[in-house]
Amino acid sequence: MWFDASLTILGSYLIGSIPAAYLIARLVGSVDIRQTGEGNVGARNVFHVVAPAWGIAAFVADFAKGVLVAALHLGQPGWRLAAAGAAVLAGHAYPVWLRFVGGKGLSTVGGFGVVLMPVAAAIGAGAAAVAWSSTRLFMPTLVTVIVVAIVAGPLVGTPWHRLAIVTALFALTGVKRALDESRMREIEASTGWHRTRGLRG
Repeated sequence: MWFDASLTILGSYLIGSIPAAYLIARLVGSVDIRQTGEGNVGARNVFHVVAPAWGIAAFVADFAKGVLVAALHLGQPGWRLAAAGAAVLAGHAYPVWLRFVGGKGLSTVGGFGVVLMPVAAAIGAGAAAVAWSSTRLFMPTLVTVIVVAIVAGPLVGTPWHRLAIVTALFALTGVKRALDESRMREIEASTGWHRTRGLRG
């Protein structure tokens, strides 16, 4: 059991630790995404700092990490599924390759959540599309998809343990955001991000 748990945690961490946003920004834009824009190692920063198309590519890559880990452990006991989710998030948030400076993990957790609760996620995505068309703002759209998917979960028969895992993982991304706040504020101030973009995500 302990050996299986170790494999789950290590394998999921390594998948999560693939720094897609960093690699794209380095290879395409020749910039260190940790010190540019808002300072976050994530798709939104690549979107603004490098190019929208590359930001979308970074999102897809980070999202795919969550999908892959969830798919590999779907049908496993709840504790193993939870361990895999926590590990892939930890890998994205604290990648060993970048001296443990990573992103918040929203895209990766989103991919993980889609596999665990696909119907609820589809409902959340529909609500998010409405929110985006109405506001064109990142944060309201993000909050909409998360809240609607979690609320819809029990209504469409999502198993409670899966709902609890996804909810806990999204809560952890909020903790990561809070922990990164000071560093990101310093980088934003030095790059002028808060003046030129106005919205922080």
